[in-house]
Amino acid sequence: MKEEFNNASPPGGHTARLDAILQRLARVPEGKEVADFLAAHKVQIHLKDDTRNHAAASTLLITGVKNGRYSYKTPEVILQSELSDDNILQALVHEAQHIRQHLSGVGNPDRILDEADAILFYRLQEADAQAAATQVAWRLKLAGDDAPWEAAKQVGYEGICDAFEKIATQDPSSLDDGRAKRVAFDAWFAKDSRLAHYNQHTVDLMVPFLAKGRDEIFKDHGMVNAPLDAEWLEKLHGICPLPYLLQPGAADILTDPAYRRDMHLRPPAPEVESANDNGTQTPVIRNKPKPSGPKAA
Repeated sequence: MKEEFNNASPPGGHTARLDAILQRLARVPEGKEVADFLAAHKVQIHLKDDTRNHAAASTLLITGVKNGRYSYKTPEVILQSELSDDNILQALVHEAQHIRQHLSGVGNPDRILDEADAILFYRLQEADAQAAATQVAWRLKLAGDDAPWEAAKQVGYEGICDAFEKIATQDPSSLDDGRAKRVAFDAWFAKDSRLAHYNQHTVDLMVPFLAKGRDEIFKDHGMVNAPLDAEWLEKLHGICPLPYLLQPGAADILTDPAYRRDMHLRPPAPEVESANDNGTQTPVIRNKPKPSGPKAA
């Protein structure tokens, strides 16, 4: 199964634009870590002119699955060229975190999940990716570059930004111990339309996508039916330079109903996505919802 993308090299103007955005990102330590991660893993970044695509996506090709361990190659980030530089910057952090999840072994389930746990699995990944983008955007704001922060607020993440800003302003030490990032993570779950989109994305696309890969391509995968557990959450917690999910006194992500709420919700106008048989390799593709207002990351 493979979602086709145009992998041609971007025009020179795009290359210069991306270089400038990466240099801007690297002005703060958290942003430099992201830029270094992308370079170290040779992640290809493409700006696309085709406005029919989603605003931002990250992809890797799955080349094997054995006992819950996936092997990947060809990590890419694809961004619409008509996005503003501010949105591209924060989208790049978000998509880099998804690639980090995969390369760290928590990007696809290491077990066969039921529908409820599958929805929770992908919710946690999205909340983690946006928490990463929020932390970097705030650090840039403190360094005098507040445009990515304002862009994030304009394209659907205002509630996350407001929650983060409140604790970061009241207690600046929360930036360094992960508490502010955990607040951003928790705030991801407060927006019904966001939950509805990812509920549908998981049930209509990711669950059948992974099942098809296991059953038809990687039959000897060695995976068993099992729920998400504390060991898996510990892995997600540990993938970042600043682990932040397992905060003392914070809600239990696996058992608190706030993280599993409204799994029945669906958007009013579903988007249908498909994948074509490739026979030998299976892609991971993560598409972001299209905004109703300004261009989103």
